[in-house]
Amino acid sequence: MLKSILPRLLAASITITAFGSLHAQSPEAAPNMAQMGHQLATFSGSMHSAAEVCGDYTKDQLADMKAKQKQQMSQMGLTAEEFDTAFDAGKKKTDERWDTMSKAEQESACEELQQQMSQAFNGMIK
Repeated sequence: MLKSILPRLLAASITITAFGSLHAQSPEAAPNMAQMGHQLATFSGSMHSAAEVCGDYTKDQLADMKAKQKQQMSQMGLTAEEFDTAFDAGKKKTDERWDTMSKAEQESACEELQQQMSQAFNGMIK
């Protein structure tokens, strides 16, 4: 299930980026877009961590998704270095949370995450 959710997250971040590009045209909007890009990069890192634990993605697939997200975030004004810093911070924080959980707790958290993400995306699609 998580495998089908992560591409949707990527699509959602691309959509946000597309709308963001429209707003980033004005100088006063630029800081907000950069902040949103930073938050999305941090979220992407967190989801990457979850995909490693919950999903059945290969390292190559995860690397490809990260590269696409980085490219999209560059359109929001984030440099590659800023993206990597935010992504790594989100991933590290989530990795630390996973590390404190037992296998059973991880499985339960994965199921809960999958249900929440599925409900969120089903609500967006309807």
